[in-house]
Amino acid sequence: MRIAMVHLAKSRLDDGHFSTEEVRRKDKVSLSTSRPISFARNHYNEPPNLAAGFSSLDVSCEGPIRANLIADNITTDGFRIAIEAWGHTTLYGASCTWIEHKATAKECIFGQFDTQDASASPAMSATAPKANTTRKLAVQTEPVPRKYAKAFDFPQAFNEPVEVVCWLNRLDMASGRDHDYKVRAFADTITPEGFTAHLNTWDNGELHGAAMCWIAFPKRKLHVDSGRFSTTDVRKRTDPRPRTTAKVKFKQRFRVVPTVLAALSMIDAAGNADLRVNLSVSEVTREGFRWTLETWDDSTLYAAGASWIALGFP
Repeated sequence: MRIAMVHLAKSRLDDGHFSTEEVRRKDKVSLSTSRPISFARNHYNEPPNLAAGFSSLDVSCEGPIRANLIADNITTDGFRIAIEAWGHTTLYGASCTWIEHKATAKECIFGQFDTQDASASPAMSATAPKANTTRKLAVQTEPVPRKYAKAFDFPQAFNEPVEVVCWLNRLDMASGRDHDYKVRAFADTITPEGFTAHLNTWDNGELHGAAMCWIAFPKRKLHVDSGRFSTTDVRKRTDPRPRTTAKVKFKQRFRVVPTVLAALSMIDAAGNADLRVNLSVSEVTREGFRWTLETWDDSTLYAAGASWIALGFP
């Protein structure tokens, strides 16, 4: 039985992470799972800006892969974090990571990119099932775009090179033997004035919609580092494994052990089983950290990737 909403009214302190398991068990499926998060007392004079992305997903293949991450009711004291599904999707569990900064901050800019607001590439996915399958698919009257892009201008140009971090925070994908789970969020043509955001699928992926947050800041910002990692840094896509792990070395040596915030930016998994992917960060030191990307049970994770930010303010 699926419940419409499960909300835990008890607030907890902000640590940049949330999991549906804090509110409900995996077998207590709901369309919306949420709880309030409290900021440190007297930390903000006005509501801060937030950017958030998925760090794990566990979604049934018996229906579309639909998940949405929401941070709302933002005040100086805290906000509500929610992970939602819709339609016939069964979301067993998910987790997310977020970052926040003061609304008046000028050296760090947050934004959101949604395929609903994008220009679509002429490259389209197939509109009919493969001839050798008996799976019944919904009739599509229009081909589904495979690539979405949008150019963003910063409110004020930076005075130096810029880093843009992208985190996935909404997914609407087809599932089944004919459609693997394939989505990638990234930024290119990055200049001090702006950049282009992308949300793509490829091969037999079918992406009905997606969204990502983006975080822009100076590349040489003091006490801040960032980057990307992928299972393909360690192994080939054609060598899928339940668990892939490696270490990242920071470009600078922090004076203190930093906080590392990471979220998914790419998923490439087989569509004939549930979408199961988990990202974790461990062994954080002033020199680097270890990342792990994994799946479980009968799911096949061909590849996955994430973007990270390390904050080491003394």
